[in-house]
Amino acid sequence: MKPEKLSIQELFTRERRFIIPLFQRSYVWNLTDQWEPLWEDIASRATAHLKTISSGSEAQVRSHFLGAVVFNVARVVGRSIARSDVIDGQQRLTTLQLFLTALRDQSEALEASEADLKLFSRLTKNPDCEDDSEEAFKVWPTNGDRAVFETVLNAGSVEAVHDAFARHEGALPRMASAYLYFAEQIEAFVELGADSEAVKDHFFALRQAIGKSLQLVVIELEDGDDPQVIFETLNARGQPLLPSDLIRNFVFMRITDEEADRLYDKYWRQFDELQADVADEAGERRFWHIEERQGRYTRPRIDLFIFHYLIMQTESDIRIGQLFKEFRDWRADDTASNEEFLADLKEASEHFRHLIVGQPTNSLELLAERLRALDTSTVYPLLLFFSRIRASVGDDVIDRAVRDLESFLIRRFVVGNTPKNYNRFFLSTLSKVKDAHRNKRDVADALRAELLRSSDDTAVWPNDSVFRRGWLSTRVYVKSRPDRSAMLLKALNAHMATNRNEVIQYIGPVTVEHLLPQKWELSDYPYGAVELPDDTDAEQYRTRLIDTVGNLTLLTGANNASAGNSPFPVKKSKIVENSDLRLNAWLRLESAPTSWGEADILNRGDELFQKALDIWPKPELRSAEAK
Repeated sequence: MKPEKLSIQELFTRERRFIIPLFQRSYVWNLTDQWEPLWEDIASRATAHLKTISSGSEAQVRSHFLGAVVFNVARVVGRSIARSDVIDGQQRLTTLQLFLTALRDQSEALEASEADLKLFSRLTKNPDCEDDSEEAFKVWPTNGDRAVFETVLNAGSVEAVHDAFARHEGALPRMASAYLYFAEQIEAFVELGADSEAVKDHFFALRQAIGKSLQLVVIELEDGDDPQVIFETLNARGQPLLPSDLIRNFVFMRITDEEADRLYDKYWRQFDELQADVADEAGERRFWHIEERQGRYTRPRIDLFIFHYLIMQTESDIRIGQLFKEFRDWRADDTASNEEFLADLKEASEHFRHLIVGQPTNSLELLAERLRALDTSTVYPLLLFFSRIRASVGDDVIDRAVRDLESFLIRRFVVGNTPKNYNRFFLSTLSKVKDAHRNKRDVADALRAELLRSSDDTAVWPNDSVFRRGWLSTRVYVKSRPDRSAMLLKALNAHMATNRNEVIQYIGPVTVEHLLPQKWELSDYPYGAVELPDDTDAEQYRTRLIDTVGNLTLLTGANNASAGNSPFPVKKSKIVENSDLRLNAWLRLESAPTSWGEADILNRGDELFQKALDIWPKPELRSAEAK
């Protein structure tokens, strides 16, 4: 490697294009972590130069280093401008160009000197290039950022940038926001309203800062240096690289430029640009970059997807913290071409996207929706595999497999069996199912045999007797995770619907309501005449039963608040008046109780259990399936 120390001006006055390869991530720097500290560095050096200008002193202003950038110098083809591929430092280079563009535009608006205007313009555009040519730009971002970058650099003023994005939904693109931030800071620094000579002095101080005291360590790779190794070991300062960033680099760095653009547009672009319907709390709206919680992991969706995809492919226990290394090792042995691999990855990503969001349209997606409540992520590689073979084996086979898998998971949840062994268990199950598919055997039969195989608590499929005992006694409502009991109740409500009923869609959240309130008054809900378990008094027994399925129903938030802790006749009338859910239709019957206690909870629990048996049956293992 060949390092040198260059000022911002020295770097960008070169007639050269700094190309950010398409495999690098989009622009991610932000106000608090990067733009403000960078401006503080710039303003600090400019202020120091301003003091020397005001005093007429020739004192040397101390240099400040802004970090390092790493380039791989590319060969020049024909009359093209020299180019360097950016291996590390793309965020810094892009931000400096946005700052210099704001400086160029503000120097014109605030009437800087002709010499400053000329220099600032040279720092953002290569001379003798058409304005609509890519070669005009000193820095050329990765594919997903180019349109916004080009718009900002060509706008020419703060007002024009605002106009260009006036119809943009949600927050402004980061690049536009960065430009506007620096424009505002520059305007404040040069003291708008002061006399013209003071303005010129302030611009000259900024010129001195970028020409002398603000420096970068520029490293150019030489023949024999491996760009991939450099990329993997360097850290994107302040914004850690995602495993998917490293994976994208690993894949596309091995593809020629022309072919890389085609493959990126066809297969990978959606990972960078697909928009979600709603932004997350941090304002992120790129679908694959929104963070998702699965089990103990909270990661961007793209990393979770590749994690499950890799497990599906390797049938191995992969650590998400080592995702890139695991991917690199797998891909090194994979015989698929780059295009075959990318096509397969894109297809699998479509299956995964339907599994984690949206209205369920088939049994697999419905199971995935219910799994979100159970917080069971170890099943996703198996679901991905079922998604990709559905077309070849048929809906009936997949529906049978999903029905068994859901029954296994729901029964174990209701009974209270531990999920701690799920990782190892479902890896083994995935291998058995994939083997059955390779050998043209029924994958649903193979799955059923595996689910029925164990009698150990860590992997047993509870029978009807154990399931009933758990259904009537397990406190499925937990305040910290009410979505789990709500999932059971929604499944029961859907099962109760017939072709005579209207289709109900939940508009807004529904909440779990306790028929016997958690904060009950004994005068409203006297203890029932039931046999108490040993060593349990009436209050303890009630506390246990209150959170079981037999005492729970679903209501909208407003209806829930209205029903509240009222006496049962009042609660019942409010539910009957406002709820259209099939789960609550029984309260309209003449036979519906007028009071509510322990015996009623157990009776309703048993009635709902009969429906649960229909939804989540446990089959017997046939001899053919056991082989």
